[in-house]
Amino acid sequence: MDPAAGGEREPPSLRILHLIARSHRRGAELVAMELAEELDALGHRDVVVALGPGLDGGQEQGLVPLVASPGVGPLDLARRVRAVRRLLAGAPVDVVLAHGGWAAQVAALAAPRTGPVLVWQRILGFPPSLWRTGRRQWWRQVASRFDACVALTDALGDEVRRLGFRGPVWIIPNSRRTERFEGLDRGAAATALRAEVGVAEGVPLLGFVGHLVEQKRPERAVEVLAGVRDEGRAAHLVVAGGGPLEPMLEDVVARRGLQGSVSLLGHRDDVERILAGVDLLLLTSEAEGIPGVAIEALMAGCPVVTVPVGSVAEVVEDGVTGVVLPSSDPGAMAAAVRSLLDDEGARARMSEAARRRTDRFSAATTAREYEARLLGLAAVGRRARSARTPR
Repeated sequence: MDPAAGGEREPPSLRILHLIARSHRRGAELVAMELAEELDALGHRDVVVALGPGLDGGQEQGLVPLVASPGVGPLDLARRVRAVRRLLAGAPVDVVLAHGGWAAQVAALAAPRTGPVLVWQRILGFPPSLWRTGRRQWWRQVASRFDACVALTDALGDEVRRLGFRGPVWIIPNSRRTERFEGLDRGAAATALRAEVGVAEGVPLLGFVGHLVEQKRPERAVEVLAGVRDEGRAAHLVVAGGGPLEPMLEDVVARRGLQGSVSLLGHRDDVERILAGVDLLLLTSEAEGIPGVAIEALMAGCPVVTVPVGSVAEVVEDGVTGVVLPSSDPGAMAAAVRSLLDDEGARARMSEAARRRTDRFSAATTAREYEARLLGLAAVGRRARSARTPR
């Protein structure tokens, strides 16, 4: 709008480079891509760059990785740093937004000190061992290169302060775009999913959605299914996700004699339909910030039974949209699942309550907060490094 005509001045457009670890549309990478799309809609110019291929060596369509190797060693770090330096030299930006720790290390080493402002989006906490080793000093130096930090939770913000970071810390939750969850019919989705996996009407469907890696502990979901069935309750587990632990999971299923009661679907691009089709989602992770799959379940109206991981309780309200257990014991989770499977009314109430609580986690909502924060940061320019460097 033209200020001379008496209207309000349009906010300046930012050139934002989003660095993500891998070329796939999952987890932190999905958040980055959806945030970039929402910021584009607000008038900014966003580019998402994957530092390497997916864990399986593949790549998302239209997202060519900067480096072909999927490794995470020192040489891999150096190659990525050189590639990002070349990228920034050829296409200057106002902001580099590093999504996750791997991207943060690359950005900290690659960006010139007189270049764009740097923002680190923290997703997962550090392992306890970090505070007792020399790695702490390394991360102190990485943090000192950033102008601001986005933390999904207060705990993640506290961690970066513990490193000695003196810049602003913005608490902005995880998010998802809502469009693909709008208009989902849980009844129709359940019918379609049952037909796909060959499960009869009346047999409850439990869901596990996530990459099959150690952090997600997918074997716990199989143990929960076994606990439910050991008490004489029929149930079928649907696993949506691929990854290096798939052979191990197949072994656990076979060892438990559950081959006919577990469907391994591999990676899916229609996670919203899986979540709309199952009766309950099992969240069994060892480590999370604010788990994106719990947000997706909320948007799909799917009640969640979860272990007490990260800040999951900020998404799953115990007794209202699901059950947040006091421990990670599969037996306790199986008991909670059986209780909900026996109470169709409670599940229906949780489903309705879940859909009413999605606004806070909408990507459109978080994008507006990012916009305000980034515009303010860019306006004041880079802070003097000496004022923030840990002593």
